[in-house]
Amino acid sequence: MSRRGWVLFAIMCVVWGIPYLLIKVAVGGVSVPMVVFARTALGALVLLPLALRSAQFRALRPVWPWLAAFAALEMIVPWGLLSNAEQHLPSSLAGLLIAAVPIIGVVMARLTGGAERLSARRWAGLLVGLAGVAVLAAPHLAGGHAWPIAEVLLVAVGYATAPLIAARKLADVPALPMTTVCLILAALIYTPAA
Repeated sequence: MSRRGWVLFAIMCVVWGIPYLLIKVAVGGVSVPMVVFARTALGALVLLPLALRSAQFRALRPVWPWLAAFAALEMIVPWGLLSNAEQHLPSSLAGLLIAAVPIIGVVMARLTGGAERLSARRWAGLLVGLAGVAVLAAPHLAGGHAWPIAEVLLVAVGYATAPLIAARKLADVPALPMTTVCLILAALIYTPAA
């Protein structure tokens, strides 16, 4: 790999890891619903003026059920599960378990009729990746962390499934209003508990 590639890889590692560290810090001081509410409400407040200016909310009406499913699988359920799991797991382990998303995504795409063919080399890569996740998670299972690990793996399933919905059912929907509505929906759902 080139020097530029290594630098970009290092930057991506830091960018990928910071949210898990911040979630870990946040759940140490406030409740899980409050963490998720704050994330979603802040995001919605930032994006809402931009989305209103774009005037593209009408495009969301016909796909409302798919939009709700996407929001549930990408934000509402995963962010609550992940924040709860971060109370019991090291944030580094949570971040590494989330790395199972591409593996789960390929399997989900194949199970739901995806047309992409997998060569023996790709299957081998998936199996090596799955084995790596198992090796990282196994030492923590004995310490009573089975449920938090399962929570993070459920997050990975949500993160792998939501893009399938986006690609197959929401491909023609403008991203800005879609993301804004998803964040608003998540914030509203977490408001009573927060």
